[in-house]
Amino acid sequence: MTAEVLRLANLRKSFGSVSALKDASMTLREGEVVALLGDNGAGKSTLIKAISGVHPVDGGEIFVRGRKVSIRSARDAMDLGIETIHQDTSLAPDLSIARNLFLGREPVTLPFLGVFAPLDFTELRRAASALLKRVGISKNLNADALVNTLSGGERQSIAISRAMQFAAKVIILDEPTNNLGVEETHGVLRFVKEVRDAGHTVLFITHNIHHVFQVADRLVVMRHGEIVAEQVVADTDLLTVESIIMGADMSTLLGGSKNHAEAAG
Repeated sequence: MTAEVLRLANLRKSFGSVSALKDASMTLREGEVVALLGDNGAGKSTLIKAISGVHPVDGGEIFVRGRKVSIRSARDAMDLGIETIHQDTSLAPDLSIARNLFLGREPVTLPFLGVFAPLDFTELRRAASALLKRVGISKNLNADALVNTLSGGERQSIAISRAMQFAAKVIILDEPTNNLGVEETHGVLRFVKEVRDAGHTVLFITHNIHHVFQVADRLVVMRHGEIVAEQVVADTDLLTVESIIMGADMSTLLGGSKNHAEAAG
């Protein structure tokens, strides 16, 4: 069995009288894609915000590589190797690809000047071009191109590449294929598999169950703030997963609808 990277033990989070997380526990292992599923309001967003430091938890424990940690901010999460890529990809649209890839970590000349040190644009372009080639982005992108000139799929690839560059142990993808066309969606899903094959762990949040069966190794289902099921993707099917998400037997529901239609006919 591969090494444990991230473990959540009985996480709890409330907003006033609303319990958004109720003793949520899960484990992510090295080099796997885990899909996090659930209907709206199931607690997925709260869980990933707890992992990424947006919402510090009220109770429970978080372990990274077996060591108990405290995540109180986004910086804490990043320092622990947890990178979150949201639907908007968190890129700066008016900056170049190269600047976005190294944002906040740009190579500089005269480093003794600290925050006043000028950027080393030659090294920045060289490093950005090398990274794009290494992570396998097929299109020949110019490292000086502005992010606002890129397609949605290219932006997602750039954001994922940035997380890979800085050796993220866990890359959280929040609806990465949302609002993308068919070709771009296939490109992002292919890139997710390449990230896994490079040894990174991916937590993949999506409403599209078909995508889960294309890229995920395991799936975790949440409902009303609780984790209600974990399954190996190869051992389950679409109807079963939909049933778990809804908390109902979909085959019974579909059978009932069919019988009702036949009776009406």
